[in-house]
Amino acid sequence: MIIFITFGVILMVIFIQRFIYIKFAFKNLRFDYYFSQTEVKENDIFYITEIIENKKYLPLPAVSTILEIGAGLAFANGEEEIIEQKSVYCFYTVGMYKKITRTWRVKAIMRGRFNMSSITVHVRDIFGLVKISKDFECDTSVLILPAAYDINKRINSLNLTGGYKTVTAGYFSNPFEILKIMPYTYNEPLNKINWKASAKNQVLMVNYEQPAISEKITVILDASEKYYLEKNIKICATLKKLLTEENEINFISNGIMPENYFNPLLKFNKKNNINNFENTENINLIETHGFNLDVHEKNFKRLLSEIWGNYSTDKDLIIPAEDLAEQARKNIFGDSVLLVKGGRIYDYETDQTIFL
Repeated sequence: MIIFITFGVILMVIFIQRFIYIKFAFKNLRFDYYFSQTEVKENDIFYITEIIENKKYLPLPAVSTILEIGAGLAFANGEEEIIEQKSVYCFYTVGMYKKITRTWRVKAIMRGRFNMSSITVHVRDIFGLVKISKDFECDTSVLILPAAYDINKRINSLNLTGGYKTVTAGYFSNPFEILKIMPYTYNEPLNKINWKASAKNQVLMVNYEQPAISEKITVILDASEKYYLEKNIKICATLKKLLTEENEINFISNGIMPENYFNPLLKFNKKNNINNFENTENINLIETHGFNLDVHEKNFKRLLSEIWGNYSTDKDLIIPAEDLAEQARKNIFGDSVLLVKGGRIYDYETDQTIFL
């Protein structure tokens, strides 16, 4: 008889605690996640903080979560080395009116905006017989700005005076200063052909002209090639190291921006709201005019961070980068049109590579 009574009491206790945990486990329970910084650069180390607070007299013996991070983030150890895992399993025992805070070290590895919108929390009862789950909203995000290339290690560009050495972006040639006359290799623009020298040598000869710095530069970013998109954006992030402080930049891209995104550069120049391209009303086009990188470099990188690739093959939805460059050249937005495409930046008119 005593055995049956004891068994009955145990069942009653299990049933009662099961009922209590199902009804009250998530009451007055707070979960919160946030990044230590809202804006970082590629390769920066920062932190994700996890807070669990139990504001009731019911202890929680087994609380678990799975913390997952986006593709642009990675967990890191104390030596800032990346740990090869994209999620961590978190287990807690939270007593009555207790607060637990845990910090995770992460590394920014790719530009973009990364959000933590919600996390699923699992709670078990004392006997581990009941598992209750609930989604908690986090609504936190971090913007990772693209880091610039180290120009001392990265560049290996052709210098028109002969040999290979670092050059400054924004060159256009000065037709009044001819360095040398060389045989035509079919890579030079036709307007550089020296007809007098060609007639004399019986082969096509071209003028190699002295580069000169352009004060106004139009940069076209091609966002239609998936393989090269990140390289192209990183090159754009390096422009400040390549240009002079006096350069005025026009930036145009066939990429896509997030819905309702506001371009941070638009507020600095009234000209920015002007669409200078034909037949582009229903086409994705990013266009910003007349800013100086020395002043607005951070806002420019914020813009670069948010650009998505546009891989549509429909000509009605995307303008080829070469067409944008040609229209920019005709409209004379700047003295020089630079095209960032295929992992390099080059002068659209001369096809001279400025940065690899």
